[in-house]
Amino acid sequence: MSERRPRVLLFHLPEEFSASLREKLADGGFEVIFGDDHAALFEWIAQHPPDCMACWYDPEDPRGRTIIESIKSDAAYGHLPLLLFMRSGDPPRVDWEQLRADDYLVLPRDMDEVAARLRLCVIRSARDINANPLTGLPGNLTIIREAERRLRGGQRFAMAYVDLDHFKPYNDKYGFNRGDEVLRMTARVLANVVRRAGHPDAWLGHVGGDDFILLLPPELTSRVCTEICEYFDLVVPDFYDPEDVARGGIESVDRQGNRRFFPVMGCSIAVVDTGICGATHIAELSARAAEVKKAAKKLPGSAWVMDRRGPASTPSDAGSANGCP
Repeated sequence: MSERRPRVLLFHLPEEFSASLREKLADGGFEVIFGDDHAALFEWIAQHPPDCMACWYDPEDPRGRTIIESIKSDAAYGHLPLLLFMRSGDPPRVDWEQLRADDYLVLPRDMDEVAARLRLCVIRSARDINANPLTGLPGNLTIIREAERRLRGGQRFAMAYVDLDHFKPYNDKYGFNRGDEVLRMTARVLANVVRRAGHPDAWLGHVGGDDFILLLPPELTSRVCTEICEYFDLVVPDFYDPEDVARGGIESVDRQGNRRFFPVMGCSIAVVDTGICGATHIAELSARAAEVKKAAKKLPGSAWVMDRRGPASTPSDAGSANGCP
């Protein structure tokens, strides 16, 4: 199997550079995607997660700065490396703390360096961010670092562990390609809900497989988790064949090799609030979330459950269900 080519999203590029950049990057081993619709930017990123992005920046044109700010402030995809292209002759006098890009290149003078510089961005991102290759979201190591950073700083937050119900039987019947589409859809739902919440401390990562993690201000938990359940239930039937939607599920094989009926996939969310449980380490948060997830999975359809236990509580008091239509 050939190695996957790194994908770069080129955004808002002048036509005079588009053809030559496509050629240079293709020769450099990249898959190239062009975009120019700011309103559809995050839908593009969610559907085709890039390994890095490059955006045209003109100090006299506010559109470039707006795009950069929207990308870098995004709770789901702000970690993706972003390189700026500037026209030769524009003085690169940029306040990088304010602009928050990761690198820049001057065109056309540095045209031969583009592929090498973007590849360096990809390597640096893989090392530092550990992004999930399917969804482009921060991976497990980054999730651990972010949670531990908040714990060390004494910041109260809620960790929401998102897991899909009946995903394996779906994969077994429909195949991995359609299963991957479900995971990308789930990432889009989570990212869109978190983005709409509009809070700088809301954060999203992808552990792997059908497991996702949200780190949220406690006051956003009810709104965010309820919206995730609602939107997931609204969209997931589109990933089934019509006859299976009419039946309400599929026949497939369980983990013990028995053939049985599985309802349409749901979304189970286990929520642990550090202010309630008093956790001081990521291992304790993860263990509590795993216990609460069992309670969530016993509920029909998509649902979320909050861990109401204090520091000394036992697993038998795992949590209380919260309303999801």
